[in-house]
Amino acid sequence: MDKKILLGGAAALLLAGNMYATPASAAIDLSIGGEAKLTATMDDHCFTRGVASDDLRDVIGQFLGGRDVTGDDDMNDAIAAATGMTEVAWATDADATTAGDPDLTFEADPCGGADEDNPVLGFSKELSIGASGTLANGLSVSFSDTLDLTNVDAKEGNFKLVLGGAFGTLTFKDGADSAVGAALVGNNTDITVSGVNDFGEAHTATEGTAGTGILWQAPSVGNLDLYASWAPNSADSGLDTAEYTDTFGFGLTFNADMITIGGGFEQASTNNAAGACNGAAAALLDTAGTAQAKVNALFGGDLCGDQTLMAVGASMSAGDIGLTAMYNKLDTDEADDTTISVGMSTSVTDYDIAVDWKQTTREYLYFVEDEQTVLHVGVSTALGDGVTLSGDFSTSDYDQGSQTTGDGATTHYNAEVALTVAF
Repeated sequence: MDKKILLGGAAALLLAGNMYATPASAAIDLSIGGEAKLTATMDDHCFTRGVASDDLRDVIGQFLGGRDVTGDDDMNDAIAAATGMTEVAWATDADATTAGDPDLTFEADPCGGADEDNPVLGFSKELSIGASGTLANGLSVSFSDTLDLTNVDAKEGNFKLVLGGAFGTLTFKDGADSAVGAALVGNNTDITVSGVNDFGEAHTATEGTAGTGILWQAPSVGNLDLYASWAPNSADSGLDTAEYTDTFGFGLTFNADMITIGGGFEQASTNNAAGACNGAAAALLDTAGTAQAKVNALFGGDLCGDQTLMAVGASMSAGDIGLTAMYNKLDTDEADDTTISVGMSTSVTDYDIAVDWKQTTREYLYFVEDEQTVLHVGVSTALGDGVTLSGDFSTSDYDQGSQTTGDGATTHYNAEVALTVAF
């Protein structure tokens, strides 16, 4: 934020309702800030829906090396041999044309058959508050929270309390800060794309950090920073029925003049049967439904069970040019996500320019693969103190394995002009 309203310790206490008193040496300052953004967006996220198919056998067969699966026994044997499932029941009708070969539907047109009407005007707004100071004993304390006033459902989950001293810093956060996310540099994957299938944002934590947790940053040693995180209970329930308990992460950042390298490792172990991945139900082969639901269940497309996250990235500055690169992989008991990205930024007179590329691949447990590739260009300039005008353009190519015989790959663009007022 370019401007913040600062109130002294006494004013902060009055705002808090005079619930308690602290020594004057606490010097707790309260800051209030935020931003309001006006946007104009153009995109082409509508697409023609793939027609329904009554050929489930062929849709599944394409992932089994083109094996002929026209008969009941052939389908059972093919799936069992390919996936290791001991029993996958198929309907027993002799001609395999009714229940044994149900209709499939593909991804629906998100516009319901309508056409785009561009541009679309929109807005966003948020309010941020913070309090910080150093106590007489040298302990530093800070608190921050952000209220998303556009989407009230997202106004929670930003609680952060930080204690600092000779021991380093301890951060307590709702939705724990993972050591991987804290140490990772070069992550440029948070790019707005058109359509409903975006999954290209890099993972900075496993699902084990869903609850409240602790992030510790050790005192810096030269140019080296060490991070460790602990999330005791992913459900914040205090019960061992939570899907994940005691999730630990580690991260490391090293700065060497023009280049900074950082990354980390985190592992989350499922704690009960509910957290384990489930095999395909036999009924999936006997009922009509979406191609994605059936392919996902049969070939293991969920991020579930035990999870291991590894990420490494780098950023480099050379004059007015900045370069970034990142490799990120989340390995689970079923599907795995891998994201790679590179980016470049520079300043030309009063304009900041950025070019980013990212590619995310989701590998199912067996055969199937989804892939998304995004290219983004952004330009921004300051119109005055706290006022920024920016433009962003991205094109996204999304190839979802289950849609091969239906919609196929889809390509969309997203263009946005934004006027942001920060206070």
